Amino acid sequence: MDPMLQAFYGLVEPITFLTLLLSVIIGLIIGAIPGLSVNIAVALAVPLTIFMPTSQALVTLIGLYGAGVFGGSISAILLNAPGTPASAATIFDGFPLANQGLATKALRIALVASVFGAVFSIIVLMLLAPQLANFALRFGPIEIASLLFFTFLIIGVLSGGSMLKGLLSASIGMVLAMVGSDPMLGTPRFTFGSISLMDGLTYVPLLVGLFALAEIIDEGTRGFSRLKQKIDLRREDTKANHVSLVDLRHISFPMLRASSIGSSIGILPGIGATIASFIAYADVKRSSRDTSKFGKGDIRGVAASESANNAVVGATFVPTLALGIPGDAVTAILLGALILQGVTPGPLIFVNSPDIVYTIYFALLASTLLMAVFGYFAVRPLSKTLHIPKVYLMPCVALICVAGSYVARNNIIDVYVMLGAGVLGFVFNRTAVPVAPLLITFIITPPFEQALRQALTRSEGSFIPFLTNPVSLTLLVAAVLLLALSFRRERRERHSTPSKNKRGIDK
Repeated sequence: MDPMLQAFYGLVEPITFLTLLLSVIIGLIIGAIPGLSVNIAVALAVPLTIFMPTSQALVTLIGLYGAGVFGGSISAILLNAPGTPASAATIFDGFPLANQGLATKALRIALVASVFGAVFSIIVLMLLAPQLANFALRFGPIEIASLLFFTFLIIGVLSGGSMLKGLLSASIGMVLAMVGSDPMLGTPRFTFGSISLMDGLTYVPLLVGLFALAEIIDEGTRGFSRLKQKIDLRREDTKANHVSLVDLRHISFPMLRASSIGSSIGILPGIGATIASFIAYADVKRSSRDTSKFGKGDIRGVAASESANNAVVGATFVPTLALGIPGDAVTAILLGALILQGVTPGPLIFVNSPDIVYTIYFALLASTLLMAVFGYFAVRPLSKTLHIPKVYLMPCVALICVAGSYVARNNIIDVYVMLGAGVLGFVFNRTAVPVAPLLITFIITPPFEQALRQALTRSEGSFIPFLTNPVSLTLLVAAVLLLALSFRRERRERHSTPSKNKRGIDK
């Protein structure tokens, strides 16, 4: 059977379609609740997908991912608190619109922009991923090792506000990935004499701890604060909240610009939807003739933020599928889930498992369409989820963390790994160290080590081929330029901060 038809028939099977439908609904709910991000939803779902068929596992994770990003705009608009970090820029104009009695309109604009951005990025994925994979098929161990090393630098330098913190996170991820047995010699590394660690750290408890348990600990130290909804959608004027053709025309160009920005950023590993939404918001504000309404309730600001963060979703799959390099933390989780299913992403996935590729395409598109339908008709019911007390919600999530970590291998050591990862993630959150570089480097360190050692074996330990190969040399120059620009940027920020503080004191 044709792989495209096989993927389509697999998606429309009742059990698979119902799984996707349920995942979209759960993703909208979790995304709407501040403190429960998309990362947490996908991380908690991975242990469940271990026992599912591949297509069903994919639609589960993709449904949570796509819908969860839009769900964050609900609390951003109604509570002035983003449900996910990706919706932080939506607050600037979304909450002022809600205070003007236009919360429903703001939510519908956010939905239109989210669907537009998601569809835009899916088209980008379908056009670019096969071409990039065809190019990557020519790569040998030298090119692969150089590309993955360049990815380490991109992730470390561009993730978060501090280059040193990003590189520190990436380095820790690399060290954690080396725990276990040497892949070529079989000798133990960093096991401290424990037989349970001979197979290395397990992926599932690590990601559950880094995202879900870390958030629970953070919320617990803050006393499980509860945000009260101030906006009542039932009292709004229905006519005033109607989205007209004039409104759609008004936001069409900002959505297009923001979707282009979001897709471009999504292709680069480790940057993420949060940065994309802020850059898109700043871009639409800079390019607009009339900026007087921005920050006071401009629908263009809401549209730019939401189309950008949703455009990241499909674009992150471009490096994930074509190169086996996760685009962000969520696709790192999806990449790990694929590996657990016995599927190895990379250039050969388009040759060996084209049905998996088409399943991802269809699942992304179907989840977007379902999100559009439920997002339009279920705005008021979704707003009720904001009333759920975290003091009851978080203990349930903690129980799922323990069960999900243990069930992966039925090994108590995985629960300890999850607890340690949770503490590490909590420390990272409090010290503003990004978690995404750690998880992504944990995923790509094994193929990097394998490619590097194969290249050095062929060259008898010489690094000269890395300096003569055109691809590796180009990536090396790009890495040097990236580091130089990053050092220059941070030096400027250090010099500008004292002068600003001094001016503030003088005033």
